[in-house]
Amino acid sequence: MVRTILPVLAGAAVAALGALIAGEYEFAGVVPFVVGLLLGLVVSEVVALGGQWRGWVPAALAAALAAGAVIWGGWIDSGQGIEPYPVLAWAGAAVAAAVALVRVRPAARVRPRPRQPTND
Repeated sequence: MVRTILPVLAGAAVAALGALIAGEYEFAGVVPFVVGLLLGLVVSEVVALGGQWRGWVPAALAAALAAGAVIWGGWIDSGQGIEPYPVLAWAGAAVAAAVALVRVRPAARVRPRPRQPTND
């Protein structure tokens, strides 16, 4: 149980740190997409490799943490609600969620090929 909880908590800490760092940048142009890509990769790596845990549950958790970090970073960028919320932050959150889902999804199962009968 601890092997599954600690990586999620570590992923949450990484996501919070990433949101605080990303919030210092202007969410314009390609910045939200790069932030989403980087946070999706880093958070998913922490969640997946921390406990060697793969599947749809950790993928959903990593995606939610990464997307939430981008959304939080966008909120910080908007002056914590004083300025309009950057619309591209939502796109960056979608990128973060997609990257995290793909990275932590269950491994594809390789099916063995059926043996062909030989005509000897």
